[in-house]
Amino acid sequence: MDERPMPSEASLAREIFGPLGGIVECGASLRGETAAEFVAIRRTELDRILAAVRDIGRFRPETMEIVDQLGYLREHDIPVTSLLLWSGCIEEFSPELGGAEAVRRMARMGADLQLTHLLQALVGTASFRARDVEASAATIVEVLETAAVLGSPAHARTASEVFLMWRAAFLPGVLMPASNSPEAVKRSFRAYAHTLEAALDTCASGELG
Repeated sequence: MDERPMPSEASLAREIFGPLGGIVECGASLRGETAAEFVAIRRTELDRILAAVRDIGRFRPETMEIVDQLGYLREHDIPVTSLLLWSGCIEEFSPELGGAEAVRRMARMGADLQLTHLLQALVGTASFRARDVEASAATIVEVLETAAVLGSPAHARTASEVFLMWRAAFLPGVLMPASNSPEAVKRSFRAYAHTLEAALDTCASGELG
C-alpha cells in the first residue's frame, strides 16, 4: 500500500515556481537588470522551463497560471532583503547589506541555493505525478541545463554541479533512516537520484567524446 500523502497540484507547482522566481531575481541582480529586462531577454529559456515543468507535473493550465499570480516574471522591485532570504542569510542584516559586494555574494549564493531547491521540487513533483522515471529525469536535466545559466553570467553552473549540490544537501534528509519520509517517497527519490546521475554521466561522456 502506498502511504505517501498526496500534495495538491497547486502546492507542488508553488514549490517549483518559488525557486524559479529566486533564480530570476538573483540573475537580474547579478546582471544589473530589472526583473522585466531579465525576463524579456530570456523569455525563450523561461518558456522552455515552464513547458518542461508542465510536462513533468502534468499540470493543468490553471495550475500553470500560478506563476503569473506570484509575479516573479513581471516587473517588480527586487529589494536586498529578498536576496538575503534567497541566499539563506549569507550576509548579516546591516546598513551595508545594499553594497555592491554584498549584493553580488547574496545573488550568487541565492542562485546556487535556489537551483538546488528547484531540483528538489522537480524531483518531488515527478515522484508524485510523473508516469515514467527515465523520461521525467531527462526533462529535469533539460530544466537544469537551462535554469543553471540564468543565475550568474560569470560563474554559470552546470546541470551536474546542481545535481551534486542537491544530492549532498537535500537527499540525505529524505533517505536517512531517521527521516519521516514514507518508504514509497524514499524509493522514488532514490530512483530519480540514480537515473539523474546516469543521465548526467551520459551527457558528460558525450561532451568529452
